[in-house]
Amino acid sequence: MKVLSQKILFLLVITLGVIGCKNPENISVSTNFDRLDDKKLHMGDKLPLEFSSEDATIDSFTIRLNDKIYNTKEIVLDSANIRLGSNYMVLTLNYNGKYKKDIDATFTVYSKNKEKEISYKIIQEYPHNPELFTQGFIYNNGVITESSGQYGKSQLVRYPLGSTSYTQSVKMDPKIFAEGFAILNKKIYLLSWRERIGFIYDVSDLKQEKEFAYPETLTEGWGAASIGNEIVVSDGSAELKFFDENFTLKKKIEVVGYDHVYYSINELEYANGYIYANVFEHPIILVIDPKTGVVIAKADFSDLVNKNKTNEEAVLNGIAHMEGDTFLITGKLWSKIYKVELKF
Repeated sequence: MKVLSQKILFLLVITLGVIGCKNPENISVSTNFDRLDDKKLHMGDKLPLEFSSEDATIDSFTIRLNDKIYNTKEIVLDSANIRLGSNYMVLTLNYNGKYKKDIDATFTVYSKNKEKEISYKIIQEYPHNPELFTQGFIYNNGVITESSGQYGKSQLVRYPLGSTSYTQSVKMDPKIFAEGFAILNKKIYLLSWRERIGFIYDVSDLKQEKEFAYPETLTEGWGAASIGNEIVVSDGSAELKFFDENFTLKKKIEVVGYDHVYYSINELEYANGYIYANVFEHPIILVIDPKTGVVIAKADFSDLVNKNKTNEEAVLNGIAHMEGDTFLITGKLWSKIYKVELKF
């Protein structure tokens, strides 16, 4: 019996030793980080951080918010420490005198102002070739330049506004799905969808000058527009990416409203200091601040979409600026182009 008691005591000591040697890296920390997006945080809000531990003494902590370091929970969200859209945070806990633990999280910050709801006025209607699967759409001095997608049918065409016959056209390799384009320094930069190849044409005669491969920062090509010496590109996400003429990434922004991050940004147009953008498969056009990504306003074109919805592919997708608040609006496979006035 004495030997058995000694064995039991020995096992008890070993068990307590194992429990006492708990890995200090595995302390339990309770946070509200996974619930931050439930609060719909806006610029100017206080970041509502909560964290505690039941099995450790927290000696100190730091919070790295993007590139800023804080040692307080009293953090106000502003342009100095966050950006609109997705943000990254790392909480570093120093505990029990010598240990350290990192906990990371992402959260979304929205614009502090609601998007303005703007209306439009139809001024005139023009015919549009219903065979065109509209991707890029630009107006200049009475003439439309348009790119049309789909495998085996992709092309770049030019025609006078009001005509359905082309004065110039370039058919593309059947393996290429043409997307949007931008004009920069008298060159047309035309995107492909998933082929990760861009094409450069002379703006006057539409002769192809060269091809270029997408950089690693661009997976797909959707819409494009030029702003100054840069080309802004959409890729089907909520991001707009800005490239120079060599397609080197200069910056990127997320398209964000008061309580919504807008994904599937498609055809783009730059006018009056703003980016006007279609949202794929939605009957709206957004007005976006190109510096921040804030959606200033949006217009609902449901009436025009319903009139032209011949099939599921016939979506709104074409914005061309004429002058002032006047734009041309069309869509994939639509038989009409609408001259509209957009004011906000």
